[in-house]
Amino acid sequence: MADSMRVLSGGGIDIYMAASDETAAELLVSNDPLVTALRVYDTYFREELWKGCPVSPLPALMFTNAYQLFLAGVRMALSGHPAAVFPVLRTALESAAYGGLMLHTPELQGVWTDRHAGEAERKACLGAFTFKKAIQPLEAHAPQIHALAVSAYEASIDFGAHPNVKGVFSHVTMDDHRDDGLMAVNHTSLYGATHKETIRGLGACLDFGLAIIGAIILSFPDLSDEQVAALDRLIALKDAAVAPYSSPSE
Repeated sequence: MADSMRVLSGGGIDIYMAASDETAAELLVSNDPLVTALRVYDTYFREELWKGCPVSPLPALMFTNAYQLFLAGVRMALSGHPAAVFPVLRTALESAAYGGLMLHTPELQGVWTDRHAGEAERKACLGAFTFKKAIQPLEAHAPQIHALAVSAYEASIDFGAHPNVKGVFSHVTMDDHRDDGLMAVNHTSLYGATHKETIRGLGACLDFGLAIIGAIILSFPDLSDEQVAALDRLIALKDAAVAPYSSPSE
């Protein structure tokens, strides 16, 4: 039939996992500056970030959730599946921002915990917790981090956090020069360790990692000179790591 369509999806879950694990293993033993920088970010998350965290269990839990989701995003990036990176990182950044909002406005903690109590509570939570509101306090005293957070959050929509044309068709190729006269439409999910799409995913992890760290520590009421200096070092590290992959115009 002229209008028939055939869908081929070879390999399945076992092949997918084997290929993604192979890419991750290759990257983890490489000297790639992005991977090196991500390890530094991870060390900061685990060993330094919490030193100035106020004693407030719920915000601390939100910050921990942000870190765990950051790790999940890094795992997807290392696997070579960049489209799957952005939904996770976007949620991680939201979690960090909402934790900061809870620190600034403690009464909102009850609004958040009561979200599922009823329709009125759900609407109250939806109104109180938006990313724009949560990240807004950074604009006055950390405009660079605020701009990065907003840019990363909005760009994530284009690159995979929402199924739009750019996010989907960036991974589609078409072949209409087949001997059978049909057109082949190929959708790629996994890329190799050195492919630009894999690099894009790793770079996104650094952008989001910095935004998440910034959203967390800049919500602390007392920020030490040491913490500010550490944040500056993380910014410099990210900039140096992405420099080899940036175009001259950027």
